[in-house]
Amino acid sequence: MVLDPQRWLELRRFRSLYESGTMSISAIARETGLNRRTVAKYLGGQAPVAPPVAGPRSGRRPQLVDAVAPVIDAWLRAEILIKGSVVHERLVKEYGFTGNYQRVKLYLQEARPRVAAELGIGPDELAG
Repeated sequence: MVLDPQRWLELRRFRSLYESGTMSISAIARETGLNRRTVAKYLGGQAPVAPPVAGPRSGRRPQLVDAVAPVIDAWLRAEILIKGSVVHERLVKEYGFTGNYQRVKLYLQEARPRVAAELGIGPDELAG
């Protein structure tokens, strides 16, 4: 388990109590709500001086929307404010897209600002 920075800082407060023998790993685990092994990992041995960072995921699983991303981008270039439902319907009808609407919507949230920047359209113009 990789702790988020807030939980890591909370756990670091117990380090001196653990090192002085005032509190055990189990007592700290009960107090913080963390697993005993996690507490031992972060307080024992060479404790990191900075919050842990999760490593990069080994290879992102390709999404169905990735295959039609260039098509969506082209539609956005033609009509930047095109609705997600329209995009999904057109993908299903014209390209046999089997992905769900939610994936298309998430892709549009990422792609719309990027394409707008390419076209020189400011964020204020997208909002209204």
